[in-house]
Amino acid sequence: MRPRTFLALLCWTAGSALSCSLPPPPVDPAAAGSSSARLKPLSAPIPAEFVHRRIYVSVYSSVHLGLDADHLMVNLAATVSVRNVSLEQPLILTHARYYDSAGQPVRDYVQAPAQLPPMASVEYVIKRSDLSGGPGANFVIEWAGPAEMDAPIVEAVMIGQSGHAGFSFTSVGKAVQRTQP
Repeated sequence: MRPRTFLALLCWTAGSALSCSLPPPPVDPAAAGSSSARLKPLSAPIPAEFVHRRIYVSVYSSVHLGLDADHLMVNLAATVSVRNVSLEQPLILTHARYYDSAGQPVRDYVQAPAQLPPMASVEYVIKRSDLSGGPGANFVIEWAGPAEMDAPIVEAVMIGQSGHAGFSFTSVGKAVQRTQP
């Protein structure tokens, strides 16, 4: 083996060992995603004539693997995407709440109403290591806009792996009811 190849292999092995032994730095879960870069605070109150709506999307932060008595769980990372499909109107997000399998709120990603520009999207990320949601977790997205405005597209993408098997699937949001401000 050439010295240069050996040195590269040694550095790679040492780097791998060090990165595996150190825990990842703590991350604020509310900061995961693109909301801080894409959502803009409202400069005025939501107009009274705007309609308030709600979308539900299933988010699986873990799934059962197999049918045996062990009930092996596979943890998944999830990304919830809210896409403003309007060419002209900003979308006003009023809530993006993450709920666990028992229906208890885990986290609210939108602290105050904010605008999502036309044709823009915002993502909320649930890390694979975040086990707070469970297999029945979900998001409720609440938004406001003119009555004639098209609803945003809300989807969740979940990915994970167990051994050599990789898993990925999506969940599409569903409008559940109009809300009052």
